[in-house]
Amino acid sequence: MGDTIAIQAFSKADTILATLNSVVRCRGSENYDLLILQDGCFGSKRTEKYREARADTTRAIEAWAVANCQHFLSLSFQQADQNHGPYAIAERVINKAFETSKSVIFSEDDVIFEEDAIQWFERALSHPGFLHPAVWAVAGEAKFFDAKRHAPSPKEIRRALDVARSQRLIDRFVYYDFLPSSCFATTRHKWAEFGKTRGAPNGDRDVNLRCRAEGKVCLWPVVARCRDIGMHHPLGYTVRWTGANHATTKNSYVVSGMLQNASVELIELVEGREALRDEFIRRWDQ
Repeated sequence: MGDTIAIQAFSKADTILATLNSVVRCRGSENYDLLILQDGCFGSKRTEKYREARADTTRAIEAWAVANCQHFLSLSFQQADQNHGPYAIAERVINKAFETSKSVIFSEDDVIFEEDAIQWFERALSHPGFLHPAVWAVAGEAKFFDAKRHAPSPKEIRRALDVARSQRLIDRFVYYDFLPSSCFATTRHKWAEFGKTRGAPNGDRDVNLRCRAEGKVCLWPVVARCRDIGMHHPLGYTVRWTGANHATTKNSYVVSGMLQNASVELIELVEGREALRDEFIRRWDQ
């Protein structure tokens, strides 16, 4: 029983191709099965709006799969007949992956993987800090070094990189009582605890309500291994429900690809954690 990268798709041909291409570039991705599940269009409240874009996305994935099928241990592209919505389709693709896998790296269709992203997930999933019963998953994104709607200057980026290097932040992780919706990794028995909640109509919110109520957490990197690039995509779920002007902005200006390779050991960041957040996150809210 191996490991699977499970990716959900719907109607964004440009971002799903960017996601898939970034996965191919990941070190170690050739040792994984790849499963892509595209949500259906029939039954959606906006079937006509998405029909053409979904068909274009289908053709794009099919062509990509033909060109890249030899890279993975196996590659499967499947399509749902009806529209399930982003949370239910995520549950379906992860459940399908766990039929043959002991661990799954899940991604939405607008996440860019750094070249060491899979290595990060592997290290974190085997770390004693993840094996604790209170930990449900491993995140790929990071809450540090996120400029949101701001554009950091080259000087600010250099300073942040200096801090990241001097404090070996690429080897550090933190716990949050928050599970990212865009990308995470987990194991079969941990998924059994929260999978149905994650697949509910408000699954992204409900799973985090459970985290806070039950004392569950997610293991996050201090330096991002994955970036969500689709928050403002005109065909995206976020824009559909919040509008382009109200969608959350994610802007990771320091990622692992900008730093030297991590060492073998992962260490929890405890001392100075809040100070770093003050300096590299809250400053952008001012």
